[in-house]
Amino acid sequence: MEPRIIKTEEQYRRTLSEVERLAVQDPDPDTAEGGRLELLAKLVEDYEKARFRFRKPGPVEAILFRMEEQGLRQKDIAEILGGKNRASEVLSGKRGLTLPMIRALHEKLAIPPELLIREPAAEYRPNEDVDASDVPADLLLKRGWVQRGESVAELLKRFMAPVGSPILLKNTLTFGATSRTNRTSVWLWLAHVREIADSRAYLHGRYAKDKLNPELIRYVVKLSWMDKGPRLAKDFLEEQGIAVVIEPHLPKTYLDGAAMLGRSGAPVIGLTLRENRLDNFWFTLIHELVHVWKHLDPANCRAIADENIEKADETEAIEREANDLAGESLIPRALWRRSAARLKPSTQSIQALARELQIHPAIVAGRVRHERRNYSLFSGLVGYRKAQAQFPEVRWA
Repeated sequence: MEPRIIKTEEQYRRTLSEVERLAVQDPDPDTAEGGRLELLAKLVEDYEKARFRFRKPGPVEAILFRMEEQGLRQKDIAEILGGKNRASEVLSGKRGLTLPMIRALHEKLAIPPELLIREPAAEYRPNEDVDASDVPADLLLKRGWVQRGESVAELLKRFMAPVGSPILLKNTLTFGATSRTNRTSVWLWLAHVREIADSRAYLHGRYAKDKLNPELIRYVVKLSWMDKGPRLAKDFLEEQGIAVVIEPHLPKTYLDGAAMLGRSGAPVIGLTLRENRLDNFWFTLIHELVHVWKHLDPANCRAIADENIEKADETEAIEREANDLAGESLIPRALWRRSAARLKPSTQSIQALARELQIHPAIVAGRVRHERRNYSLFSGLVGYRKAQAQFPEVRWA
């Protein structure tokens, strides 16, 4: 294909596919193929930058982000802002920043002045969306989320406080949510998953972003061929420094998975195994892994939550890309289009394609069911009640 400026979704997909093909070959940068790879990658990067535009954080969000990054508490910056009371008023959005405050924050926390002098977003109120009355307090106690001697109110304060939580910094994207979704419970679940990941000290310092690529993702998919594939995939990703936390969803939420950044900046994948099927497990895991690879950004997008991942409307570009790349990683499009499993699906053709690709038949059966929008097909192949069984240490309902 001839390199050209990318203007459409279809051009983007074709160019991205060519980039991935060339990247696997790893051509020398001084060769024609190496130059072609560099040019195509730049075209893809330019298109993605134009496509995924995030607003700049306001002054309060910029301060909270730097505090979280450096492990600071409100008392630690009180002197910079002129005392405890003023620090509280600034962080709650009740008081604007003065010129001396801006100068001190820039000098001591290295926050760019252009972020501090912006007008705070009118909609920013750290706790405005939290509905404490709808928190399943008894369930949180039963699950052990509450620390010894801690009340549910203190748990909420710990999880929902702007400092230490990415959830209320307006840097979280939630896809697939409906009017029935309890967003407070979604945020609670995200905060708890990140807390678990942050407690796993053995993961610290392991993650290297350049190692997360299509080849690694395809290797994870191949693990599905093994009897204990889900467990092996979790262990393998944690060897790479990517925390994988299995935690059942809370009532009035329909979460399947999420991708987020921990305190250290290393990625975290959370899975609920709500559907308890192997096809759903593998698609959700790879979908979230693509979010880690392509979409998480410390400055703009610190968490992505996915509800009803199989049936969610794909109107958002980020979700379309995660679905497309996950689908390609699980079953390459070129092979899928001409396969008997797609053209004339049967137990035999599904198992044959699974053997050819060395992936679990549930992945192939799941693709058939999804494309035909018929979730009663091939029920015996999708691994019902086999996902949660891989993780007996989890407190399943």
